Amino acid sequence: MTRPSVHQLVDEAAAWAPEDWWRLELRSFREAAATQRELALLAPREVATSEYRSITAASCLQGLAYIVSFAAPVTAAAAMIRWSLSGTAYDFPLGFAGILTLIALIVTVWSEIQERRHPRAASRSAVRTIAFLHIVPGLVTIAIALGAGERQIIDAGWWWLAVVGVDVIVYVVLTFLALRRTRGPQNPHENVQQSIREIPDAVVRDILSARDAAIARLMDRSLIDAATAARATATRAGELGLTMAPEVGSDYYRPADEERH
Repeated sequence: MTRPSVHQLVDEAAAWAPEDWWRLELRSFREAAATQRELALLAPREVATSEYRSITAASCLQGLAYIVSFAAPVTAAAAMIRWSLSGTAYDFPLGFAGILTLIALIVTVWSEIQERRHPRAASRSAVRTIAFLHIVPGLVTIAIALGAGERQIIDAGWWWLAVVGVDVIVYVVLTFLALRRTRGPQNPHENVQQSIREIPDAVVRDILSARDAAIARLMDRSLIDAATAARATATRAGELGLTMAPEVGSDYYRPADEERH
């Protein structure tokens, strides 16, 4: 089924509301999923829900990988705690914990590679939460393993303890670097602009051409005046909603927030 175009949006409009500027912008980036995703965070919720199709094979795979990354260290620590409370010297789960942590570590490496290719700003709270879900369970696993005695660690494979230690160290370093980050995007607005820089120039020109033609059509239909059309056409790619209707954007982030800090 063909997805609605920007021209259909304009032709079907009986009036033009502030939310429609966001709708026009999101729809104009319908073939640039990465930019649409960043814009959807800034747009009104009802617009983002109707215009952004977030469920794709790639997004499902990425979401699953992140869930595994968070859940694996916690599950590993839970297994160690359960063993320590069982009162038995058998079935020491360090190998199980190490394998889970190794999987999480592989996801982390993959995520960092993607971050280098497509840098994005993340909130400090998100950075701290991710670090907590790795560092604390890792320390719990290490503490229980060391408390179990040398023989248990050797029999289970001491290298798994090293894997857990590496994961903890990696997240201490990554958290420190993330909280002191001065390069790359610093907020959701800059994430939008970064995602646009990753789109080929020819594609961006096509997007702007279709958007500006839709704006001209709005003026022809007397849904907006010439001054409004000129102001909208002058906006950079990815800034139509923020410029024309910032008051109806989501509460997630607004550029004015930066001016108050």
